[in-house]
Amino acid sequence: MGLADPHCHTTASDGMASPAQLVAGARAAGLDLIAITDHDTMRNAREVRERGEEAGLAVVEGQEITTRWPAQTHLVGWFLAHPIRSGLSLEATVDAIHAQGGLAVIPHPFMPTYFASCQPAMLARLIADRRLDGIEVLHTAPMTSGRRRQLAVFYEAHQDRLGAAIGASDSHFAGHDLGRAMTEFPGSDAAAFRRAVEERATVPRAGRRSRVPAALAARQQVRSLLELPLRRLTGQL
Repeated sequence: MGLADPHCHTTASDGMASPAQLVAGARAAGLDLIAITDHDTMRNAREVRERGEEAGLAVVEGQEITTRWPAQTHLVGWFLAHPIRSGLSLEATVDAIHAQGGLAVIPHPFMPTYFASCQPAMLARLIADRRLDGIEVLHTAPMTSGRRRQLAVFYEAHQDRLGAAIGASDSHFAGHDLGRAMTEFPGSDAAAFRRAVEERATVPRAGRRSRVPAALAARQQVRSLLELPLRRLTGQL
């Protein structure tokens, strides 16, 4: 079984790691595969893939897409050839991912926030008309125990529309937080990972506990909450 952490960020968006640092951190964490999913850009995706090939690490090129205002719910696309613009509806974003032959995945659902995280009623409406390829049932975003139970029940009831069960760390700090939540899959390369997702043969797995240095975490919050929205507004993404 291979190990994947399929939700990772670099300095192209609000991550604190360069492509080289991300690949090095993944290898140090014992991962076979990562997905590079920067917010609303694929600027570093090719470099991460190339560095991964040199290091013996499989890399899936993707993007974490911000959907339309006001909720600006996030949606992850894997196996993308080019970026998908932000600001579309959830439904249109799923369609845009599938139009490229990519896989559409719900990241960090049911967080107790209106912004960024797909909520139960919103997700129910989405899967009434669209079929997804996966959903993060194990993630590291803040969640109450009640919300985690709600997510487990929702997935059990709707897994035919939600797709594969995924575990991912949403890494922003490379070696500091990669592998906190992972996805097991038969095989070790990108083609095997895709096949496992399509066949729902993935297994979410909790990984190591880690601590991000406070100063580094504070700088990342500035990037995420101030710099990234400004770059989005000014058309730099």
